Amino acid sequence: MDGDFFFNLSVYLDPQAPIVFVASLTTEASDGGLSFSMTFQPLESADRRTPTGSPFDVGPYELSEDGTFTAELPTIVVPGNANPFSGSELEATITLAGTLCAPADFVCGDVTGTAARPVQLDLRGSTFAMDRITDPSSYPAAVINCKKDPARPLP
Repeated sequence: MDGDFFFNLSVYLDPQAPIVFVASLTTEASDGGLSFSMTFQPLESADRRTPTGSPFDVGPYELSEDGTFTAELPTIVVPGNANPFSGSELEATITLAGTLCAPADFVCGDVTGTAARPVQLDLRGSTFAMDRITDPSSYPAAVINCKKDPARPLP
């Protein structure tokens, strides 16, 4: 499960325009089970490739035996150039409720929580999808949910 993933957070207002990150995932043994932590690096919305802003660390979160997890992230701030909706800095507190899909190359699930700025918004109904990055020079195609529906192509 350890490695880099192309992380797409798809807000229900415009699900095909995800907020995109590279998420570096690491696992560790904990209390007879497994937990994971992640480092998120926001990417510019214009190309979904160029790092922007500072990376942030979250975790550890427990991973259940069946591959499900709930990750309550601390408040995060995403630079405006990573926000495909308004281009304004985004502040949100989110929870990821997801499933690791065998063979540990795809993780997906639902997003709940709230955005505090640029507008206050309940994020219930949003989704996320993470595809393993096998070649750092070529990220996977952006998908927005567990069905692997594609994100809107970049102009």
